[in-house]
Amino acid sequence: MARSRPSLAALLLCLVLIMLAIASESAHKAFRRDPGHPQWHHGAFQDVKDSVRSEVRRMLHTRAEVPFQVPLEVNVVLVGFSGDGGYRYSLDAHKLEESLRSSFPIHRPSCLETGEPIDIEHHIVYNVFPAGQAELISLEKAVKESMVPAGTARETDFGREVPAFDVEATAVEPIFQRLYSYIFDLDNVGRTASQMNRPAPNAIFVMNFDKVRMNPNNKEIDLDSLMYSKLKQPTDEEMKNQVGDYIYRYRYNGGGASQVWLGCGRFAVIDLSAGPCTYGKIEAEEGSIGSRTLPSLRNVLFPKGLTGPIDHSRHNIFVGQLGALISSTIEHVIAPDVRFETFDISRRVLVPIIVLQNHNRYNIMEKGRNYSIDVEALRAEVTKLVYPDQEVVIVGGTHPMHRHEKLAIAVSKAMRGHSVHETKKDGRFHVQTKTYLDGPILKEEMERSADVLAAGILEMADPSLSNKFFLRQQWLEDPTDSGDSILKHKPLWSTYNYMNKKEKKKESRKKQGDLYQTYGTRVIPVFILSLADVDPHLLMEDESLVWTSNDVVIVLEHQNENIPLSYVSETERRHAIPSQAQRHILAGIASALGGLSAPYEKASHVHERPVLNWLWGSGCHPYGPFSNASRISQILQDVVLRNTIYGRVDSALHRIRDTSQAVQAFASEYLKTPLGEPVEGKKSKSTTELWVEKFYKKTTKLPEPFPHELVERLEKYLDSLEEQLVDLSSLLYDHRLEEAHLNSTQIFQTSIFTQQYVDNILYLEREKMRCCEIEYRFPSQRSQTFIYGGILIAGFVVYFLVIFFSDPVR
Repeated sequence: MARSRPSLAALLLCLVLIMLAIASESAHKAFRRDPGHPQWHHGAFQDVKDSVRSEVRRMLHTRAEVPFQVPLEVNVVLVGFSGDGGYRYSLDAHKLEESLRSSFPIHRPSCLETGEPIDIEHHIVYNVFPAGQAELISLEKAVKESMVPAGTARETDFGREVPAFDVEATAVEPIFQRLYSYIFDLDNVGRTASQMNRPAPNAIFVMNFDKVRMNPNNKEIDLDSLMYSKLKQPTDEEMKNQVGDYIYRYRYNGGGASQVWLGCGRFAVIDLSAGPCTYGKIEAEEGSIGSRTLPSLRNVLFPKGLTGPIDHSRHNIFVGQLGALISSTIEHVIAPDVRFETFDISRRVLVPIIVLQNHNRYNIMEKGRNYSIDVEALRAEVTKLVYPDQEVVIVGGTHPMHRHEKLAIAVSKAMRGHSVHETKKDGRFHVQTKTYLDGPILKEEMERSADVLAAGILEMADPSLSNKFFLRQQWLEDPTDSGDSILKHKPLWSTYNYMNKKEKKKESRKKQGDLYQTYGTRVIPVFILSLADVDPHLLMEDESLVWTSNDVVIVLEHQNENIPLSYVSETERRHAIPSQAQRHILAGIASALGGLSAPYEKASHVHERPVLNWLWGSGCHPYGPFSNASRISQILQDVVLRNTIYGRVDSALHRIRDTSQAVQAFASEYLKTPLGEPVEGKKSKSTTELWVEKFYKKTTKLPEPFPHELVERLEKYLDSLEEQLVDLSSLLYDHRLEEAHLNSTQIFQTSIFTQQYVDNILYLEREKMRCCEIEYRFPSQRSQTFIYGGILIAGFVVYFLVIFFSDPVR
C-alpha cells in the first residue's frame, strides 16, 4: 500500500506535466478562438429593410428618380492598432466606424460606357473590429520570413539609402487567408460559403506592423515568445527608430512594388508599415502613387520631423485619411463601376479563341511552350464568372490570315502611328514615332466573321455541340440583305409586334449556309493576332496588348523582346511581354462577359471620361501594367456576378419608368383636365398617384381614357414588383447570388412583357379614340367618265358653232 501511493503520485505528476505542456504549446498558437475574441455579426438588413421598402415604393409609384437601394457590408479588420503594433499606436475601432458611417454612407456605381450612374445605390454597412496580438505576431513572422533583399532604396524625408526588401505577396497570402477564415468563422476547408448557405463577407485588412520586431537582419528576436506576452512600451528615442532603417514592399507574382494588394480571396491588404512606394505613368500626374498617398503614422506622430516632439493631436487627421483610403478601396475594388451595360440572360456561353497568324513559325495553341495558351486554366477561371445554370464552352483554333483577305486588310488598316516626346539620359526631349493597332477598326471587320470562324472551330473540336450553339438555315436569303454575318439571337418576346399586325410580311428568300446563334446562346469571340515581322514595339492603343468591347476581345501577340512602357515602378520601367497572352485574354473575357472594369478606373461625370488611380493596380487581377496575375480575385468574381444582376435590374427599372410615363402621357393627351379636380384625403400626391387613384379606385366621374383592367393590372404588377425588389435587396446583402440571379431574371422578363402589354393597350385605345381617318386611294375608272367627257366635248363644239354663225358679217 505504501508502494502504491508513490506510484499514484508519480502518475498524477506526469499527467499534470503533460497538461501544462499541452497548455503552454497551445498558448503560443495563433488563430485560437478564445472566449471574448472579436465576433463578426451579419444581420443589418432588418435595420434598413423599412427604408429600402419605402424607397422602392416611392420609385415605383411616383416615377421619382430614386435608385434601387442595396445594403453592402464592408468589414475593416485593424491589425496592430491595439497598442501592440508599430509606435504602439491605439485606434478606437468604434470611432473609425462612426467616422466611416458619417462620411461615406452610400455609394452609387456608374457605367464606364455611358458615363452615367446606374439605378443601383449601395447603403454601406461598416463593421470595424481589431485582431489579436497573436495574429499580429504570426503575420509579422510570415512577412519577415518572406523578405528577399532587393538592393537599396532612398528614403523620402532624408534622402539616405537604406536596405530594401521585396515580399512576394503570393507567399504570405495563405496566412492572410487563414486570418480571414479565423475572423469570419469559415474554417470548413473544402466547402465554399455558398455551399454552406452562409454569407461571404468582404474584408479590408489594415496592417500596422512593428518594423523593429520584424527586421530581417535581427535574428535575436523570438517572435513566437511574444504572441501572448506583455509587450514593452518603447521610449521616445525608440519611437523615433520605429522606421527600422529598412524598407520592404510587396510584389504580387512579380508585378509592381506596392503597399496594397488584392488577394485571391475576398480580402484586400493595406500595409501602412510598408513602403512608401512610388509608381504610375511617366510625366503624368493623374493616378500616380507617391510617398504621401497612403497615411503614415510617422508623419502623424512626428509632423515636424524626428527632432520634434510627439504630437497626439493629429489623431483625427489620421482617422480621416484612413477613412478616405477605405472609401477609395470600396469604389475601386469591392463595388467598382460597370464596364458595359450588360443584362444578358443566356444559358450557354461560347468563347472561341480564334488565332489569326501571318506565319507558320510557331503555334501558340500547342501545349508545353512558354508562350502557349492554357485553355483549361482559362475555362476554370471563366466558369467562376458565370452562374451554375450557365454552360461555358471554350474552344480554340488557328487560321492563316492570308485565307481571310478582309481580316488581313483590316489589320493593315488598323495600323496607326503617333509621336511622343521622351526624355533620354542626356536630359533632352526626343521625338519618337510609335506604331499601334486601333481596336475599333479591327472590331468592325472581325465581328462580321465571328460566327463563321467560331462555328468551324466548334465543329472541329466537338461536333455534338455545333448544332447546340449554331443553326444552319437551309432556305434562301434575300440578296438585298446587308446585315452582318454575326446575327444576334432573337428573344421570345421580340416576336410579339402589335404595331405591324396589319402590315403584310415581305417574302424573303434566304441563301443556304447562314449561321444563326441558337436562342439563349452568347458568343464572345477572342481574336488573337499572332504576328511576325512587325514593329518590335508594336502595341495596341493605350499601351496595352488587349482591346475589349461588349461583344468581342482582340489580343495582340508577337515573339519580340519585352517592350518598355511609359509606366514606372520605383526607379524601374515596366515592360510589356508581347509573347504572353494568357492574362490579357482573361482580362478581355471578364470585361466582355461580366462588365468588369479595371481596379484603377472610375467613371467621372465631371471629366466625361474614366479617371485613373493606380493604387490598386497590383494584386490578383489581370489588368494594367503593374499586375502579373492570370487569375481573378474572389472579390472581383462577386463583382462580375453582381454586375449581371445590376444590369437586369437597371434595365427593368428604366422600362417601368417608360411604361408609367407612357400611361401618363396618354391620359394627359386625351383628357383635357383629367387630374385637375380636387381629391379628398392627402393632397401632396404626384400625378402618377393621382391617376392611379382616380381610375383604379373609381374616384372620378370623368370618362376613362383606357380600360380599368389596364390600371388594375398595372397596379397589381407594381405591388408584386415591390416585394420582388425588397427580396432581391435582401438576397444581395446575404450574398445569395444564385437566388438573386433567378429573381432578377424574372423581374427583367416581366418588365418586358408588361411594357409590351401596356403599349399594345394604349395603341388600340388610341386607335379607338381617333375622331377621323384619312385614307389614300387610287381613283377608280368607270364608264361614266367617258360619257361626261363626250358631253363636255359636244358642248364645246356647239358653243363654237353658235359663235361662228352668229357673226354679223356672215
